[in-house]
Amino acid sequence: MWLSPSLLLMIISIVTSICLVISSPSLFISWIGLELNTLAFLPLLLSKKSKLASEASIKYFLTQTLASVLILVGGLWFLAPWGGLATLTLLLGLSIKLGAAPFHSWVLSIAEASGWVPLFALLTIQKINPLLMLWMFCHLSMPFFYVVVLSSLIMGGLAGLTQTSVRSILTFSSINHVGWLMTALSFSLSVGAYYFLIYLTTLLCSILIFHMFNVSHINQLPLLSFKPSNQMLLFFALLSLGGLPPFLGFLPKWMILQLTVSYSLLLVGGVMISMSLVVLFFYLRLMFSAFMMGGVNLTTLSSDPLPFPVYFVALFSITGGGLSMIYFL
Repeated sequence: MWLSPSLLLMIISIVTSICLVISSPSLFISWIGLELNTLAFLPLLLSKKSKLASEASIKYFLTQTLASVLILVGGLWFLAPWGGLATLTLLLGLSIKLGAAPFHSWVLSIAEASGWVPLFALLTIQKINPLLMLWMFCHLSMPFFYVVVLSSLIMGGLAGLTQTSVRSILTFSSINHVGWLMTALSFSLSVGAYYFLIYLTTLLCSILIFHMFNVSHINQLPLLSFKPSNQMLLFFALLSLGGLPPFLGFLPKWMILQLTVSYSLLLVGGVMISMSLVVLFFYLRLMFSAFMMGGVNLTTLSSDPLPFPVYFVALFSITGGGLSMIYFL
């Protein structure tokens, strides 16, 4: 499956769409890149043979089509005298593409019906093109922009407290991270790219572990007898993803908080700190379920060794944070 021509074509199409958006100063060419990315991602959603996957692909296609229409309308309105309304429409369409709150409901239904690989692509790679267009074509100081940022931070934090599905927890965490990413882009593209790369690395380690043990629900974690080494890997991966110092995930959050204070965005900074504690709490719920109540030994999945990339990414999440903080100081 992983060496099939269809998969290679899909990867080439996604990379081509990202290159189109990065290299094009035209909104129309960037829109073509967005559509190419959407069409290339649909076969990945359909790789899981089930009715839920088919329904999720239809929802994804319809939602992306609505967002694309709004982006086109916003681009056409730039030619009219009402430029402010054009920017607002364009920002609305890109917010739907990103799955930012309060336009996040479609992400949850698709995440629950997807496998782990499509979920990772949905939460990371599919956000690259909308974020780049957001930085290139939108005014990131308008009031609606900060409404979307604050809504994503609050919804991603508070709504994740009531979830018991691992996919839903990671999805609401991603919605919270979208607020951080949009704030980072309002400062500079380099800060946004730095935050995105660290988020991608830390999320990859957690998803690889959940994929290896086939964990979909928080109630399954006490039934798995994790090895001590696997427990520590998952422990460090979730703490880094939650942004706890001195792990790698804390460093970009620290940088963005310093920038929000220097730009006098005290309300945004206060919401970020508060919601980070909430996000860290529901990651601790996952760890308590796996470690404190574990050891029932009803499965033998823990005897399989984890692949080398998991150890590499986990080691980078542990040591990279300390080294980066020393350099930053």
